[in-house]
Amino acid sequence: MDEASSHAAAKAAPVRAVAVSRVAPSVLGQGQRGERVKLSFLDSLWVVLPPIQRVFLYQLGEDGGSDDGFQAVVERLKRALADTLAHYLPLAGTLEYVVETGDAFVDCTNAGVAFIEAEGGMDVHRLAGDEAHDTLAFLSLVPELDARVLPAPVLSVQATRLSAGLAVGLSVHHAVADGRAVWRFMEAWSSAAREGSPVTKVLGPPHYSRDVISHPNADELAREMLKTVAPNLPKVRGQYDFSQRFLLARRTFYLGADEIRSLRRRIDDLASAEATAAGGDAPQPKPVSTFVALAALSWTAFVRSKGLGAGDDTYLAFLADLRSRLDPRVSEAYLGNCVRACLASCADAADLLGQAGILRAARAVQAAVAEMEAAPLSGTDKGWMQKLMRLPFQRLTNVAASPRFRAYEAADFGFGKPARVELVSMNHDGEMVLVGGRRDGEVQASVSMNPAHMDAFKACILG
Repeated sequence: MDEASSHAAAKAAPVRAVAVSRVAPSVLGQGQRGERVKLSFLDSLWVVLPPIQRVFLYQLGEDGGSDDGFQAVVERLKRALADTLAHYLPLAGTLEYVVETGDAFVDCTNAGVAFIEAEGGMDVHRLAGDEAHDTLAFLSLVPELDARVLPAPVLSVQATRLSAGLAVGLSVHHAVADGRAVWRFMEAWSSAAREGSPVTKVLGPPHYSRDVISHPNADELAREMLKTVAPNLPKVRGQYDFSQRFLLARRTFYLGADEIRSLRRRIDDLASAEATAAGGDAPQPKPVSTFVALAALSWTAFVRSKGLGAGDDTYLAFLADLRSRLDPRVSEAYLGNCVRACLASCADAADLLGQAGILRAARAVQAAVAEMEAAPLSGTDKGWMQKLMRLPFQRLTNVAASPRFRAYEAADFGFGKPARVELVSMNHDGEMVLVGGRRDGEVQASVSMNPAHMDAFKACILG
């Protein structure tokens, strides 16, 4: 089944659109209507990729699921969205490409977002409670965002009435915003619905001028990157094949604060024991962060579950936020892509097996982080992209998002935190998506991989 037919099958799930409207920014500042935001070289890589799609599931009870209750929720969401888009204007624009110059940009001239109201008979309690994802159901709860030909919309929203609950689905073009920017937008939108304003003392207004990212050849690099990843623009036909992503199994696991502390302590103890055995001149090992520990756990579980071993090279890819690492620094309020890919490698997968395997994995991840921190922009040219495309994807693990993303707190629109938050657009066999969990200190780990390997992977993660 190809991607188009898989997506068509997903849309055959019992969800019916009942209304489609357009939400425009409520108030636009002087000169904003004619604004065009050119993509940076950090944005250009993402033009060819599918949109970021997330679903937020809410248990509202019988009153919230009634006709009047659902309409009240929809009106609250739409009003708050209009107020938020006035500040996050590029998300309400269209992604366009100028053939003559080779530039891609967001046109905010006719800003607005498609808002779909839908209804389905699915049980929100089941969708929110099952370890395994109902992939077809989740796909039916996020709106389509067709960016195969430019110009294309940047954002679309769907609110679906469920049995005793609600689903809010979001599709965002990755070329305009990275994960941190999308979560900040969610915080602003939920704040507008809950408190009346998307801008508060805690959450200041965003900014999106690409000039804040300094590079001597920024424009030329952006054009070269576009040609590399999508040589046939304005038709987006890049070098990526995601036709198998709907055939992968997806499950979600929750790792509590005590479990994470125990994991970190185990890795640190292994490092200390190794340093002691090496003698007094050995450097003091650096404690592992939550991200490094979970990335190492994911990588070693991937190697074991796939049966990799002696003679197999293996890799782990992840994105690093550059905002605090660039000179000059870029503020947390930047609405755009300010991330670069990092790659940890192991020449022999057998080194990641056994008791010390997780320590070797953690050190490789730490080395990749250190390399990025030493030269934050060194991995952002088209040569690095070509290197990534030559990697053996069947032996590549991808850890996405971050335990620091407060997914459940960011999406409280005034009718309670979501019962479940999921990234629907998981594309890779061996992808783990990390976000902050529902409880203090908890991390939610959602996994996408070949169904034949999922049980073995689970045993390694939770064993």
